[in-house]
Amino acid sequence: MLAIDARESMRKIIRDAGLPHTDGELSDFKRLVAEQVGGEASAVLCDLQYGERAIETLRRCYPGTGLVLAVDRYEEEFLGSLIESRFDEKAAERALSVEGVIALKLYVFWRRESREHFLEPATRRFIEHCRSSGVLSLVEGVITTDAASPNFDTDLVAAAADFGRLQPDLYKTQLPSLGRQNSDEIERVARELTDAVGVPWVVLSKGAKPHLFASSVEAVCRGGASGILAGRAIWSGALSEDDAEEELKTHGRGRLQDLGRIVDRWAHPWSARPPQK
Repeated sequence: MLAIDARESMRKIIRDAGLPHTDGELSDFKRLVAEQVGGEASAVLCDLQYGERAIETLRRCYPGTGLVLAVDRYEEEFLGSLIESRFDEKAAERALSVEGVIALKLYVFWRRESREHFLEPATRRFIEHCRSSGVLSLVEGVITTDAASPNFDTDLVAAAADFGRLQPDLYKTQLPSLGRQNSDEIERVARELTDAVGVPWVVLSKGAKPHLFASSVEAVCRGGASGILAGRAIWSGALSEDDAEEELKTHGRGRLQDLGRIVDRWAHPWSARPPQK
């Protein structure tokens, strides 16, 4: 699956590549990614804030591609880091009116040492809202632990257990060690994640070295993951090329095809849901 729902972080990546980064350019880049790569994805995750043109493109060009809409309200400064994310119920109602939407997504931080450990009541409300509305619930649980910390993988598993007991339809998480360990170690942690979360799960690509992402995906899939929901590993390379459209059409599409072949071979089918705890 392909993620193009990032907001200020995506704008910052565009800015850091030396390109114009107004709201219009951000919207247009999302549309371009959807147009050139969306047909290779089983589903595309998009936002309603800057992604309306991308959504229209997906509906027109690739009606068979699943549409997942973000219903998280981000607290983030212009070109800044994400501070907090909360369930936006108004966005959820709006998302449900979009033709072809099959799932909603909520981004939630997990902080081991903070007073507000994670937003459990809001996450429960989100999952219940999806269930009563007849769409799938996708929870993206992101730990704030530094990747260099020896606690990173332990916290990744602990977060998966916390979110998993709420029983979302699909859980999205970071790669073990962000792909920095060898494949055997990544697979080992992935098996722990599978046991802890108890629901189908996929990985994102943020923080992973692009050249190591494919081997890491194979390792987590061997360990029980159901695939990927990746963004920058697919589309960020286009921002360093003179012709972004051509890069996406060839290399971006090719990257997703290659990852798709890995998922097809090694991933645990998301529909083969593990027994509930």
